[in-house]
Amino acid sequence: MGYYGFVLLKFIIGFIIVIAHLNFSGKTQLSQMTPVDFIGNFVLGGIIGGVIYNDVIPMYQYILVLLIGVLLISTLNWVSKHVGFFRTVTIGEPIPIIKNGRFLIESILSKKNKIDIMSVSSQLHTQGIHSFQQVRYAQIEPNGQLSVVCEGTKIPAVIVMQNGKARPYELDSVEKDEAWLDAQLARLDIKPEDVFIAEFWGGKLNIILMNGETRR
Repeated sequence: MGYYGFVLLKFIIGFIIVIAHLNFSGKTQLSQMTPVDFIGNFVLGGIIGGVIYNDVIPMYQYILVLLIGVLLISTLNWVSKHVGFFRTVTIGEPIPIIKNGRFLIESILSKKNKIDIMSVSSQLHTQGIHSFQQVRYAQIEPNGQLSVVCEGTKIPAVIVMQNGKARPYELDSVEKDEAWLDAQLARLDIKPEDVFIAEFWGGKLNIILMNGETRR
């Protein structure tokens, strides 16, 4: 019973550490997880599975390795949140495939994007959209889901600035640039570092400041 009790203890400790990590990060559902989280959770599972039946590895080393894994995942998530290039690599960016009713063929056929148009068609059907003719705008989100805007409805807002930093890819998607954004901030007498997020919607810029105030 001593052996099985030790295995059970390792199970419990591993379970507690992983659950505490998920609750601390606020990502307790699959839809909230990034690729970093998925890979990190596989790594944590591998650590638990590889150590749990091994009597040679001391308990303190087992706990220490788990904590190192949790620290690494948290660090990578922080970097992906604050460093634009790393975010693009690890999480990705939305991929527009239809704009103003026109197919963006270059984006669809890009080997980097790996888009299956038949899969896109199936996703449209599951959303109750029966034909591409109904679609005014469509993009594939970083999590693989398809966002669609049909004729007669407005295109979703685009976050063009976050935490004081411009988002060039998003600015380009709405046919704007950083010079335009700087001019808008100057017009409103707003410093970039004071901006929490700035969204572009319906041809207008909506700015939420760090103090919670909204400026237009």
